Amino acid sequence: MTSGRRERILEAALVVVAREGCHGLSFAKVVEEAGVSSTRLISYHFGSRDDLLREAFGLVLAKAGAFMGPRIAAESSMRGKIRAYVVSNLQFLEENPVDARAAIELASALPSDPGGLELLESGFRDGQRSGELRDFDAHVMAVALRGAIDASVLDIVDHGADAVRVGAELAELFDRAVRA
Repeated sequence: MTSGRRERILEAALVVVAREGCHGLSFAKVVEEAGVSSTRLISYHFGSRDDLLREAFGLVLAKAGAFMGPRIAAESSMRGKIRAYVVSNLQFLEENPVDARAAIELASALPSDPGGLELLESGFRDGQRSGELRDFDAHVMAVALRGAIDASVLDIVDHGADAVRVGAELAELFDRAVRA
C-alpha cells in the first residue's frame, strides 16, 4: 500500500471515530469514507480494528507533535515551554476539530500511554533543578496540566470557546502554579 493510501485510510478512520465514536468504527465505514475498494485492503495492512485505532491515534499525536514541537522548541525557558505547550496544543485542536474529537474518543478507548505524562514530568523536573520552577510533585502537575487541556477540548470544538483565550488563561494558571 502506498503511504498516501495508508494515510488516507488513517484519516478516514479519524473521521469515522470523530463522527461515530470508536464503537462506530468498522472497516466498511472506513472503506466508504476513504474511497478505497475493499475492507480486505484495510485488514491486510492493519491486521485488526484495534491496530487501525492505535495507528490512527498515532497519526493524531504525530500531527500534533509536528505542530507543537517547533513552537515549544523556540522557547528558551521552561516556563516559556510550558506556555507554548498549552497554547499550541489548544491551537492545534481548534484548527483540527476532527483530530480533536477523534483524539478524545481514542484516548478514552485505548490503553493509556504514560509517555506524554513522562515527558511533561521530565520537563518539570528539569525546571525544578534549574531553579526556574518551584518544588512540587511533577507527576501530579503533569496530570493536572494534561487534564485541564483535555477538559478544554470539547468546550472549544463543541461550544466554540475561544482557543486563544482558553490557552492564555490555562498558560497563566499553570505558570503561576509552577514558577519559583
